[in-house]
Amino acid sequence: MKRKLFTLCMALLLVSGQVFAASGKCGANLKWSLDGNGVLTITGKGAMYDFDPADASKNAPWYPHKEAITFLKIKEGITSIGDFAFYGCVNFTSVTIPNSVTSIGDRAFTFCDGLTSIIIGNGVTSIGNGIFASSKGITNIKVVEGNTIYDSRNNCNAIIETATNTLIAGCQNTIIPNNITSIGDYAFFGCVNFTSVTIPNSVTSIGNFAFSMCPRLTSITIPDNVKSIGDRAFTFCDGLTSIIIGNGVTSIGNGIFASSKGITNIKVVEGNTIYDSRNNCNAIIETATNTLIAGCQNTIIPNNITSIGESAFQGCSNLTSVTIPNSVTSIGSTAFGGCHGLTSVTIPNSVTSIGESAFWSSNLTSVTIPNSVTSIGDNTFGWCTHLISVTIGNNVSSIENNAFQYCKNLKELKYPQGLDLSNIKIPSTTKLIAYEPEVSPNQFPLLALVDKSLMFVDESKNNRIEATEECSIRFKIKNSGKGIARDCIARISVSGSSSGIQVKNVSIPKIAVGNTYEVVIPISSDNNTQDGKVTFSIEVYEPNGFGIAPFNLAVATKAYDPPFLQVVDYNIASNSGKIRKMEPFTLTFNLQNTKYGNAENVKVKINLPQNIYIVEGEKELSFPYIQSGEVVNVQVSLLANNNYSTTNIPITIDVKEKYGRYAENKQLAIALNQTASSTINIAAKEETEQERKEIQLAMMTSDVDRNIPVTNNKNPNTFVLIIANEHYQQVAAVPYALNDGNVFKEYCLKTLGVSEKHVHYIPDATINHIKAQVNWLANITETWDDPQVIVYYAGHGIPDEASKSAYLLPVDGSGTDVSTGYKLDELYATLGNMPASRITVFMDACFSGSKREDGMLASARGVALKAKSGVPQGKMVVFSAAQGDETAYPYREQQHGMFTYHLLKKLQETSGDVTLQELGNYIIREVKKRSLEENDKKQTPCVTPSSEVGTEWENWKLK
Repeated sequence: MKRKLFTLCMALLLVSGQVFAASGKCGANLKWSLDGNGVLTITGKGAMYDFDPADASKNAPWYPHKEAITFLKIKEGITSIGDFAFYGCVNFTSVTIPNSVTSIGDRAFTFCDGLTSIIIGNGVTSIGNGIFASSKGITNIKVVEGNTIYDSRNNCNAIIETATNTLIAGCQNTIIPNNITSIGDYAFFGCVNFTSVTIPNSVTSIGNFAFSMCPRLTSITIPDNVKSIGDRAFTFCDGLTSIIIGNGVTSIGNGIFASSKGITNIKVVEGNTIYDSRNNCNAIIETATNTLIAGCQNTIIPNNITSIGESAFQGCSNLTSVTIPNSVTSIGSTAFGGCHGLTSVTIPNSVTSIGESAFWSSNLTSVTIPNSVTSIGDNTFGWCTHLISVTIGNNVSSIENNAFQYCKNLKELKYPQGLDLSNIKIPSTTKLIAYEPEVSPNQFPLLALVDKSLMFVDESKNNRIEATEECSIRFKIKNSGKGIARDCIARISVSGSSSGIQVKNVSIPKIAVGNTYEVVIPISSDNNTQDGKVTFSIEVYEPNGFGIAPFNLAVATKAYDPPFLQVVDYNIASNSGKIRKMEPFTLTFNLQNTKYGNAENVKVKINLPQNIYIVEGEKELSFPYIQSGEVVNVQVSLLANNNYSTTNIPITIDVKEKYGRYAENKQLAIALNQTASSTINIAAKEETEQERKEIQLAMMTSDVDRNIPVTNNKNPNTFVLIIANEHYQQVAAVPYALNDGNVFKEYCLKTLGVSEKHVHYIPDATINHIKAQVNWLANITETWDDPQVIVYYAGHGIPDEASKSAYLLPVDGSGTDVSTGYKLDELYATLGNMPASRITVFMDACFSGSKREDGMLASARGVALKAKSGVPQGKMVVFSAAQGDETAYPYREQQHGMFTYHLLKKLQETSGDVTLQELGNYIIREVKKRSLEENDKKQTPCVTPSSEVGTEWENWKLK
């Protein structure tokens, strides 16, 4: 907290009213004044200091006069209210937080007993914990309309965090709305007039100290939808007598009703798989570990309990006696702390550890620490002022200095010879009696594995070690000899599929004669774990040879199932249909986990170039968990200002998850003045895994982008070149061209069975890119027996006005200069000279000078030209999207070119098992019909074979 500057400008005692008048500074730019009528006024512009009532040097400057304050005015201009700002100001009744305030600190209005009403302004975006905790008189809470972070929906008299539906602060008049999912930390802390509560089924979590110090609350039922209850959620609820835990609760914090002394009835409903109240024991038990985590005065500890958890009976002042069964091996910290009615306890020989403050401030009169215990922790019996005698077992080797502090009536302390008590805090009058250990050191132990005690424990409960899973091997050993077992070690070695698995030897504390000890060997695994089986060889070493010979345990192992996060689709939209400077446009993208593992701690960052701004939405987002196949839709509104100087807007979407290895960053290139509503699939290929249903990518567009048929047949002799030009540097974009090329690639890989190494996909290709890739085809087909070639092009074509020859237009080409293009006849000649038995060319372009949309691309005369379509060479068949002076149109509904959509549709319907003649007839028929229907204009595809192939091409197939 920031140290305040306090300058007392004036202190005037008014004789008649005994009221102080004072003023000073309470922030770097803030002033306060308290007038003779008890009005405290805060003025200025900026943030208030934070304060701390526990430190006199950090008290609020008006704290010495807090009882004189009867009215509080916080003026507009104040931007924050500090921690503990009005702590203990008991006499003002209402407060209105102005709209200029953006944050309210922790416990800002705590212990303001006179406060009945609080109004939160619309500018508040941050509220600390327990802002009016223990202010018992509050009846009216309101967040004004217009606040985007918090609300008080349905006049519920509470503050709710809108985005998370978390109720963070309530009062005696609060009605918890049905759509609340979480009750926050300290939400009802110290609400002394709160008599009953109905928790709606929508609530899934209850925070730390949520209902603490609500003494008039008599009973509570936790509905089945609640998953977690925080630490000390119902502590110091003295009127609470009954609590019922629903079957959905999977996490309960420490001491959930510690010091709620009146509880007599505790029940976990049947069906809960994590906790139980077996045998109507009036307690909450963690089923898997047999740990009693919360009890009351009527609790009967079942015989199969192995541990009494931290704070289990803390503050249970009506508990007078307790029977701890022989099954218990550990007593947790503060387990019986503050049990003022507890006068006697028998700790069985099964107990090996007692936590700090376990019996702190109880009324025990005598204690015997069994031989099974090896150490006594800090404050274990501290403040036990009625404690008269203590006997310490002969295996205790260490005692914390404060273990018996303030036990002022301790008369006698028996301890084993050799135990150092020199620094133990006990009364000087305490009689110390040293005794001989029960068993002679010359007698040897004899260790044996307890029958049926060996077990393997894993988090997922499927009896195998999965990657990144914490597991353990547990077994019990018994000392049946005549001497104490000392310095023993559980040694463990691993064989088999041990990659990624870590395990360590475990030291075993002294085991007294006749006692049993459970050995727990932790096992951890990382994401290098493999499928298979691992064998653990375990022995219990005893220095004198009286240990346990090696025994084996074999466990199956499961390899890590990684997630993979990808931006699988994105969409650009604007009101005008164009991307222009000073006009907001919307970027929407789907982030999908396309693999079978679940991703944790996902972070997404949208990186923008200078002079590109986010108008609406978040630049950085976090997702705690994205399951296999799950899709997260992200939308931001962007704006390019007039200072943005380039024609393309490069946007990088950085994606990271827990391990930093299983996510893909994406670079998006958005062209200024491009047509909006362009959706582009940029997902990597999804590999099919055996016996698993393929994860479908979350496309935002066409039916042909989904359910792509998958063949088991390979097509090893086919080579594919795909060029998809959408974002041109000098002319208009070609809507959906990248999506065309990318999805055609998926059909080549999945449906036609072409090897991924044989498919070259070049998005937004320059002239050099095109030439280099055509050369690749020429070179590789010369080295292959019986090669087949598929060439696909989506983009602009342009005509030569003089010769009427057709050219492909690279993205760096000019629409008015054919020398910057790639002549179609040159392409066909190069392909035709290749030693390929079949060459199939798909041209989703027109060469008339028109665009995919209405309007002209290149013609200076503003009319479409009838260009020569090029002459196929060699063993070649060419499928063209349009003839003569026609335009190759987009199919906007399906986010593809009209020609490409129907090409893909036929491949989808036939799983690629279609002849070229059948394919051509379908494309020609459907495109003619659909272009008239969609655009009211004619588009006529055509199929042109070379003279060399005659009619044999009609029965060719692509797969």
